[in-house]
Amino acid sequence: MRTLIRRLVPVIVVGAAAALAASTHAGVRDGHDDHGSSARTPIQHVVVIFQENVSFDHYFGTYPNAANTDGSPFVAVRHTPAVDGLLPATSFTIPSALRHSSDLTATNPNLSLPVRLDTSANGAAGTGNGELTCDQDHNYSDEQQSFDAGLMDQFVQSVGTDGGTKIPSGAVLCDPKTVMNYYDGNAVTALWNYAQRYAMSDNSYGTTFGPSAPGAINLVSGDTGGIDTAHEANAPSIATATAPDADITPDGNGGYSLTSDAQPYWDDCSTRDAVALTGKNIGDELNAAGLSWGWFEGGFRPTESFSAALAATGNTGQKTSTFIPDEFKSSGFQNNVPHSSNQGLCDAVHPVGVAFGATLASAPWGYKDDYIPHHEPFEYYASTANPHHITIPTDASGNDTLAGLRTIGTDTQSYVGGVPQFDTPNHNYDSSDFDQLVAAIAAHKLPASALPNVVFLKAPGYQDGHAAYSNPADEQAWLVDEINALEKTPDWSSTAVVVNYDDSDGWYDHANSGVLNPSLSGADNLTGTVLGKISATNPTSGKCGTESASSQPLGGQQGRCGLGPRLPLLVISPWARTNAVDHNLSDQTSMVNFIEYNWRLPGIPGSFDQALSRVDRAEHIPFDLAGLFDFGLGRDGHDGLGSFGLPAVQLDPVSGQVDLANADLSHRDLRDVNLSGAILTGANLRFSDLAGGFLPNANLTNANLRGADLRHADIAGVTWSNTICPDGTNSNGDGGSCQSHL
Repeated sequence: MRTLIRRLVPVIVVGAAAALAASTHAGVRDGHDDHGSSARTPIQHVVVIFQENVSFDHYFGTYPNAANTDGSPFVAVRHTPAVDGLLPATSFTIPSALRHSSDLTATNPNLSLPVRLDTSANGAAGTGNGELTCDQDHNYSDEQQSFDAGLMDQFVQSVGTDGGTKIPSGAVLCDPKTVMNYYDGNAVTALWNYAQRYAMSDNSYGTTFGPSAPGAINLVSGDTGGIDTAHEANAPSIATATAPDADITPDGNGGYSLTSDAQPYWDDCSTRDAVALTGKNIGDELNAAGLSWGWFEGGFRPTESFSAALAATGNTGQKTSTFIPDEFKSSGFQNNVPHSSNQGLCDAVHPVGVAFGATLASAPWGYKDDYIPHHEPFEYYASTANPHHITIPTDASGNDTLAGLRTIGTDTQSYVGGVPQFDTPNHNYDSSDFDQLVAAIAAHKLPASALPNVVFLKAPGYQDGHAAYSNPADEQAWLVDEINALEKTPDWSSTAVVVNYDDSDGWYDHANSGVLNPSLSGADNLTGTVLGKISATNPTSGKCGTESASSQPLGGQQGRCGLGPRLPLLVISPWARTNAVDHNLSDQTSMVNFIEYNWRLPGIPGSFDQALSRVDRAEHIPFDLAGLFDFGLGRDGHDGLGSFGLPAVQLDPVSGQVDLANADLSHRDLRDVNLSGAILTGANLRFSDLAGGFLPNANLTNANLRGADLRHADIAGVTWSNTICPDGTNSNGDGGSCQSHL
């Protein structure tokens, strides 16, 4: 039988302290080892899915209201909580500081109004207002200018992609007004369905302004300062007040902070400007505590192994401890992989727009490398890098061996005289390794403890959600497949999946994050914003907030202005609140904050990881993300649709709808179950209680409803085809519907 969806029963939200105390009686399961079982909460496995370049309003601006003019239909369950979005946000459930009465799709301070993007590839008449859009400007300084000292009115001029760039199909010039536009639940259906059944935040932000690399670093350390100037390659650019958009920004102490997408220095797949970072990250903390962890990214597995590359370049015998920047940049290995670009050892590639029919042989929107070096934060640190992309052992077919899978999460590199040897995967893997590990656990070939305590999961480029080379449909397919697989393991009852994003891509969001961490560098332009094109005659203001004795930048480092743009964040877990919107403040480094809290780890010096501690105390929560969880009911996620358990939600990766095809739901009490848009094809619903149930747009093709009670149920838009009606008749003989035979 398929896993059943969660009941939408009322959830009693207890105080955070009481909830966490109650978790000690909730039957906490053993994790990877004794350290896992010592967690403060029932969560033994944190899986962070880190996607690309989306603002909150870009995906959730009209939540929970979808236009339903195209794409997958979406109807929200009754009493869905309100969010601070593009539409008037006046509900008493929203904190007063987040409320507004404006319909920002009708009246907006920017040069254009937000417009809904449709679910076609390139929009109506190929205008670029579909799922394959132009990439927007998301540079550190330009994003600050778009905020215009909190007026939030310069997005079109400051970060809208100008007409000199063409949309992905190459036929139409990009329109800077597109930066204002948004999707709804007809395109990002899975994310909206997860929000309906689990918990989401409408008050979570990028830790700093800027693009992917700073966002990735903030995710794992919360500190984009501390550039290791002894380990740089290809002359990283340096920001000034007249040219502020650069790789690194002077930190005011003779060092630099990372403010753009310089690639990681410790990586044989980096081939341009690259930097390393000093300091600690969460991987170092987990290693010190004996906890298992791993970063899994699409395309990390090399297309040319390190040993083969050494042989091909006449360097057989070179030790793994020897790292040479750009060693394979000119070796031509990309010529062995059609359509790839030059990424040293990592040349796996996919066509853009697979969900819209693109193939390697026919790719109207071009191709994208699977592996993107500057998305891999642990490669910036020598202590946690796997520069040669060493893999776990594989068999003759290229599949991971069980013995190799057992080492995942615990294969820390060795050191000789304090020098890293780079002789193991060192916690860095391909996303396919994660898929094989989860499949082996689900098939009981490996124990549940084989899943690391902490997992960071990154999609291959074409599925990571980034504008111009990815899209919501391909992102959804990957995201749903990964979560569905996790839900089928015995680990699910002690797992929390956190879905969040590395930056906003510049996409419009109306929420002003305010200044949590000031910065007075030449790249800053948030306070006293200077408008127009920045140049020698029109420099930046050099200000993000103000500094005083009581307001100093973290680590004393300039170039870390934050918080940045608002981003989506969801928690999907048996321990998440149900159909809940958390309004507590959080940011990307809140992931580090949660891991540190859960396993009693120390803070990272100079990090944002404890920057919200004062806010947390004011919100009466023990860690940044506590409002997304409910640890008070002792749910185990295994007892079907009983009122005590909240089982996993399986979605269809294409439509994003709840997938209950062929499920046996006979004699079930389904009155309070959210079946909106559910795929119930072939389902056995005999004698089920659906009185007053919620089934708009459900697909009941070939379903058996004999004896079911559907009185007063919401069945608007239901698909009936060869459906056995409650009275035993067939919908095909009843005018194509069971509505008169309930």
